[in-house]
Amino acid sequence: MYIKVIMTDDEFDQVRNEWLSFEKKVDNQNITSSYIWQRTWWKHFKDYESGELGYDKRLCVLFLYNKEDMLRAIAPFCEVTRKKWGVKYQTIEFIAQQCGATYLDIISDKLSEEEYYFIFDWLRNNRRYDFIELKYIPEFTPNFDLSKNNIAVLSACPEIMSDTYDLVRSNYYAKGLKSNLRRRLNKIKREGIDLTTTCLVSNQILDRFEEIKEVSMSKELSSKHCIYRNSRIEDFVKDLIKSYLENAMCFFIDHKSKAVAYKLGIRAGERYYAWDAAYSRNEKELKRLSLGNLDTDYAIRYLFNTGVRNFCFGSGADFHKLRFSKQIVKIYTLLKKGNTSKAVPLSIIKKRKNRRIEKTFNEELERNLNGC
Repeated sequence: MYIKVIMTDDEFDQVRNEWLSFEKKVDNQNITSSYIWQRTWWKHFKDYESGELGYDKRLCVLFLYNKEDMLRAIAPFCEVTRKKWGVKYQTIEFIAQQCGATYLDIISDKLSEEEYYFIFDWLRNNRRYDFIELKYIPEFTPNFDLSKNNIAVLSACPEIMSDTYDLVRSNYYAKGLKSNLRRRLNKIKREGIDLTTTCLVSNQILDRFEEIKEVSMSKELSSKHCIYRNSRIEDFVKDLIKSYLENAMCFFIDHKSKAVAYKLGIRAGERYYAWDAAYSRNEKELKRLSLGNLDTDYAIRYLFNTGVRNFCFGSGADFHKLRFSKQIVKIYTLLKKGNTSKAVPLSIIKKRKNRRIEKTFNEELERNLNGC
């Protein structure tokens, strides 16, 4: 076995066809591990420095080949400098785990134990780092043993897996949600409220992006965060929409020809990843219509009627997501001690922090599930 390491932007561009071909071969449907997502993310955030995204990020993408020169795996890593409590330390992370990820993994049909250790031995022998911290590993990973002591739960993604919309509604929706949707739809019909639903793709979405921003910014009236206050994130999202073409899909609810809710995501074969959504807090006359629930229901109905069989709500087991589905895919953080003099104390601190995150998440998940 041997490894080819990708360290520059030019090299990242040069492996595009090889990466995309390998994705098809292993049927990679993890959107945030795909070449398009990873390359687009790196373009916009490689030199964006902050406490959350890190500093001095450097590519360290590993292509693993067997002795027959066949590509066996792609590990989309990067080296990151972190700063905490006035201390600098070096980490190995997945590209894109710093902002906007859903699921991240080594791309492979299934790593053998020998291949797995070959990758991490290569890192230990060729890079200096205080620890490896890989986030957003899904529980369906074929590559990591999630029973290990160095693995902790980070969060979860609610998902729906079904064949038809009718089965989704009967098997997944909470009883209270179904009642809520019926009442809201009856009210809209009874009062003749002017609401229309539309699914747009690619440039059609970009033509209405200012409306998306306006609706998203209205979340601040509810003390929530609008991602489009950050121009880098806005440019990143626009580039993703351009790159994914017809697979970038946005579900709008319009009132008097103006967007009052949207749900933006990306389709990958029979899977749909919801990524960003909001409803308008500015339209007071629509306040009691549960626009967010109506738009999510519309998106699910549209997608399951057009061949989607898996709907992922994105990371975070929030109450409003769990009302649509209590079936969750847990996502994990892997921590590996590094090869520096600071590795032992820093790894102990990080392990304790990850266990606290796991405990907090499990408590929140239980509360939200019980409340549905």
